[in-house]
Amino acid sequence: MTPLWTVDAGGTGTAVTGPGGRRRYGSVNPASGGHEAADAVLRTVFADLAADLDGRVGRGWIATATVDPRDPGSELERLRRTAERAGLRGRVVVSNDALPWLVAPPLSGRGVAVVCGTGSGFLAGDGRSAPVRVGSCEYLGSDEGSAYDLGLSGLRAAVRALDGRGPDTVLAKHFGVTTARDLARLAFPKAAVAALAPTVCRAWLDGDPVATRLVADAIGELGLGVRAAAAAAGLEGGWTVAAGGGVFLGCPEFLAEFEREVLGDVVVVDDPNTTIEAALEAGVPAWALDDCAWTLTLAAPPRPAPRPAAATGPIALGLCLAAWGGDGLPAALDAAREIGVDAVDLPTDTTTGLVDADRWAADAAYRSELRETLADLAVTCVSNSRDTQLLLGPHGPHTDPVLAGSADEKRAHALRHAEHAIRIAADLGAPQVRLMFGVPDLSRWLSWWHSDVSWADNVEAWLEAATPVLKLAAEHGVRLLVEPHPKQVAYDPDSTRRLLDAADVRLCLDVANLAAVGYDPVSVVRGWGNRLGAAHAKDLQRWTGTDQPPGAGWSRYGPGPAIRFRALGSGDLPWPAVVAALLDEGFRGVLYVEHEDALLPREQSAANSARLLRSLLPDREPQGRTW
Repeated sequence: MTPLWTVDAGGTGTAVTGPGGRRRYGSVNPASGGHEAADAVLRTVFADLAADLDGRVGRGWIATATVDPRDPGSELERLRRTAERAGLRGRVVVSNDALPWLVAPPLSGRGVAVVCGTGSGFLAGDGRSAPVRVGSCEYLGSDEGSAYDLGLSGLRAAVRALDGRGPDTVLAKHFGVTTARDLARLAFPKAAVAALAPTVCRAWLDGDPVATRLVADAIGELGLGVRAAAAAAGLEGGWTVAAGGGVFLGCPEFLAEFEREVLGDVVVVDDPNTTIEAALEAGVPAWALDDCAWTLTLAAPPRPAPRPAAATGPIALGLCLAAWGGDGLPAALDAAREIGVDAVDLPTDTTTGLVDADRWAADAAYRSELRETLADLAVTCVSNSRDTQLLLGPHGPHTDPVLAGSADEKRAHALRHAEHAIRIAADLGAPQVRLMFGVPDLSRWLSWWHSDVSWADNVEAWLEAATPVLKLAAEHGVRLLVEPHPKQVAYDPDSTRRLLDAADVRLCLDVANLAAVGYDPVSVVRGWGNRLGAAHAKDLQRWTGTDQPPGAGWSRYGPGPAIRFRALGSGDLPWPAVVAALLDEGFRGVLYVEHEDALLPREQSAANSARLLRSLLPDREPQGRTW
């Protein structure tokens, strides 16, 4: 049976269903966040769908506000190009976001579909002829009655009240001149203005006269749009309205007023993806094809995830630059060029001093300078292991060397730097960001008599704290990686699987970290599938004596014996078998050399490790057995 998938792309967010279940992303609409951000999200959407389909030919429907029902312009080519590059295959219907509501039962082509979310639009049909559009001209030309319209009207009413040009309103307590000026500075204010709409609706429900007038005006515009669309489509007698979108679903009272306004049967589209799937199964009617719906045949073969152009073999060789902290970014990049790696992991920790993330966020010239400095190197991952650790802690003296302050101050610092790392990754075109968030309670791995407390509580705390970070990463088309470590919620294979099952993240596998707490270094490579996004390479020595080990670099990862990390070939781990396991598992990402050897200079250590990996990694796709 051919797998089905659907994409519902509105002005603020994108919902996708397919073999991997339901996922949500940021907007793919350039009008909401700009072309670069929208394209980055679209690439992630299609890459995830391709991974879920795993080479199978699928059948899909993309319902998107970016497509004009009559003139798709260049949008069809944008969607086709991005989908094929991601490896999607099969046939896909592309249409405006309202068309599936008109096609699917109960309308089955006859009636009016009304979208009232970030923007608004109307599509009406008589079931025989091509449907007609009313509105749907983006927020400068239409969108009456939408969240954007309500937010803008409420903002202006608040400013007028504060200026003395309009009646008093409770809205002035929530936003006003400062809000208006801040929003005006945004290059793409549509979604941010629309976010003010719930406040307007709450003020209306609380009896504020100004908000009441604004809502009445919005309802009137929506009713007018329905009637205009019905008249243009020649609808007579009884017909049905399909209504959906964030404003209707977020405020049932607003929906009830709309139903009274249109004086007809209204069905609520409370799950657009289910409705799109129903339209897909019903089939696109002849009156829609090549007039307001287009069928694309995606013929591109499946492709691996984006990888550095310099890599020709199945696994690329990378270098973590954190070891050059304190010497500046030029020294780190010179080392990467000298060693000759395919890609780098760029750390943004304040403790390394390689990238000033706060300056990057405020200084356009510095952003341009960083892009230029890195132009000849493939940055495939941006990371932060120190600042972001303060998100979950610990928040006591252990983390004061990163930032001394209260727990709230430390959490705010961590969240800001996690967001910086994601935005830097998106700006540099890096597909991944590796962040360490800490752990709220290390003692939860112990079981206490008659206690229900377990490590699952740490996973729950991680999810709650990481939600805004995950949302931002999705909006920017960047994949978040988690690295198992004793100071993290994901500290061993079991806890890592729990976190991967609970959150839309991928694994950065550090074999030495897991071997340091007792796991077999080859076994830990097995079974991750497409959830394995990257890997680290360093070696390990274990101390088995009963006395204190002599020499530098020894530490403990828990209550077990001491360990120390070494350059590859200087420790106990069977790296030929580890690399073979990565190849057996179909890993096609970047294997990053990580220098933590206290006995060798970092340049020598990294060069030794890279040399060993080059002897083990195929330099091109192998031919397989030929006899």
